Amino acid sequence: MSDPLRIDMKDLFAPEVETYIETQDYMRRDVGELQPQSLFARIVYSSWFYLSICCAIGALVSWAIVEPFFDDNAIHDKPNAATFLMFPTVAAGVGLFLGAAEGIMCRNAQRAVISGAVGLGVGFVGGIIALIPTGIVFATMRALAVSVWRDPQPGTMPTGFALLIFMMGRGAAWAIISIPAGLGQGIALREKKVIMNGVVGGVLGGLLGGILFDPISFVLTSADGQATYSRAVGFACIGLLVGLFVGLVEGWTKTAWLVMRKGPLAGKQFVLFKDTTTLGSSPKAEIYLFKDDAIEPRHAIIYNRGGRFELEDTNTPDGTYINGIPIKRQILQNGDQIVLGKTVLEFSLKESRT
Repeated sequence: MSDPLRIDMKDLFAPEVETYIETQDYMRRDVGELQPQSLFARIVYSSWFYLSICCAIGALVSWAIVEPFFDDNAIHDKPNAATFLMFPTVAAGVGLFLGAAEGIMCRNAQRAVISGAVGLGVGFVGGIIALIPTGIVFATMRALAVSVWRDPQPGTMPTGFALLIFMMGRGAAWAIISIPAGLGQGIALREKKVIMNGVVGGVLGGLLGGILFDPISFVLTSADGQATYSRAVGFACIGLLVGLFVGLVEGWTKTAWLVMRKGPLAGKQFVLFKDTTTLGSSPKAEIYLFKDDAIEPRHAIIYNRGGRFELEDTNTPDGTYINGIPIKRQILQNGDQIVLGKTVLEFSLKESRT
């Protein structure tokens, strides 16, 4: 019978023991208890919030470009180029800021520039093309409004039920013109789901914003008939609602996403749209993780395998961890904590309804 193993206090606090414990803690990457997100972070990093702000700014920039060429007293008698370019310019401005917003929030200048440029081009060209159906719809609804207007007065807005029809016509026109404004980001990312989110969000936001355009005009048009500030508020409202609904539709349709629980963008949500999503320190990665020397340019990849999401480490020196355990390849479960370097991401999966 061998002698029992005896450990005294000197052995317990030996440097070798401390080193072993530190190594085990490092290998496990136990992040401990994470602090809950603040209300401020949840709001600021919500896509509906920053997309609505960015799109409102884009619409205001468009207003600042076209407004100097407007004269409300002469616009009906002698329309100029500004009259025809108003829709495409607003669509371009909203598309520019909508496309750039995600890159700006993720500190990814390359993505912001590329997606913003695509959004600008698609918004402007698509806005010009959309002038045809927009003109047909608005002219039809305006004629219908005039036909039911009991006491039409030249140069004045309809009243009563006729005004409601007129407002719906303007809303329908803005719904059409907002489609190209919402397309750019998805086209830049070559992702069908993002394109559909942009289309649906653009239609809903443009429709509601267009309906509000005339009530805003009633309040802000000056006594001499100039609607300078009315257009500024109206355009900003349309842009804000387009961005708001694009963000809301993204939230309604998402099935899986990551939330950064610890890192430079703590609170930011990353929706997993693609079949293959790269996480890394390269700006070309779908999820750009910066300011962390331990993260490789292509550190890990998430594969969507028919609704089952699998995380794979790309043989990185520092490794990838799920719930503190190093992995090479593993299926993700709802609530899993992913650790890459000093960054902690939490995986969420929407439950399917059967």
